Amino acid sequence: MNVLEVNNVYKKLGKREIIKGISFSIKEGEIFGFLGPNGAGKTTTIRMMVGLIAADKGTISICGNNIGTNSVKALSNVGAVVENPEMYTYLSGRQNLNMIADIKKIPRKNVDEIIELVNLSGRIDDKVGKYSLGMKQRLGLASALLSKPKLLILDEPTNGLDPTGIIDFREIVKKAVKETNAAVLISSHILSEVQQLCDTVAFINHGEIKAIESIADGNINNQTETLTIVVGDSSKAGVALQNISVVRGCSALDNTFTVVTEKNSSPEVIKALVSENIDIYEVYKKHNGLEQRYMELVEGGIR
Repeated sequence: MNVLEVNNVYKKLGKREIIKGISFSIKEGEIFGFLGPNGAGKTTTIRMMVGLIAADKGTISICGNNIGTNSVKALSNVGAVVENPEMYTYLSGRQNLNMIADIKKIPRKNVDEIIELVNLSGRIDDKVGKYSLGMKQRLGLASALLSKPKLLILDEPTNGLDPTGIIDFREIVKKAVKETNAAVLISSHILSEVQQLCDTVAFINHGEIKAIESIADGNINNQTETLTIVVGDSSKAGVALQNISVVRGCSALDNTFTVVTEKNSSPEVIKALVSENIDIYEVYKKHNGLEQRYMELVEGGIR
């Protein structure tokens, strides 16, 4: 089931078109990365998702409810953490969560469950003013999870955190998804954060989605792979590679070939070269990393 559906959405701020016909969806239990540079349109999209501004054209639906025509029902399924969440620093973490729970008519037992989930049990009765930034982020996440939302929106959630804080936050999000089966949208410009946390990533730049691709084991999951092959006879290898059906393209620098092939076809390529009595000194697979794909789609391959 798709928890979030964004369909052909446009938005102008003043005379400038910020969002230009974007579409994507997120299903239950999916962690979806919204990746792009600052100013790409990520925050504007999130503001439309949480009802702060309206789309000029297109629709945004949460659990089947159009946010433009049925915002109360749509937003009842949403929890959000936007950068550094604001809390009452003179109150304890528990008091902050209890107050939010009372306002939203959420049972107090939910508070205890969420405190455990975000690993704040040992400090929950301390005043928030004494919390580290990482603890404040976890408290903000706890407040977003109190209502057990179907959609959790995290806008630049690890800004300002140290490496330990980033790792802790990442593991808590994974744990929360596993326990609640929520759909999660993480907006970020930090490649490593998206690569290690998300199942799917949308690349956005200048208000347009350039591609939506799945991630497996930290790598882009597509239908091709790239091999680097070092051979003894480059002219003979060049001819042989052109005649291998699974090869989509190749380039050479001296005796080193970069070969794009169909996915999982590297054994076939190697066998074909060996059958032509071509000496192979080295062969390895280049992984389709998020950084490489980001540069291709967002930066046009040029830094």
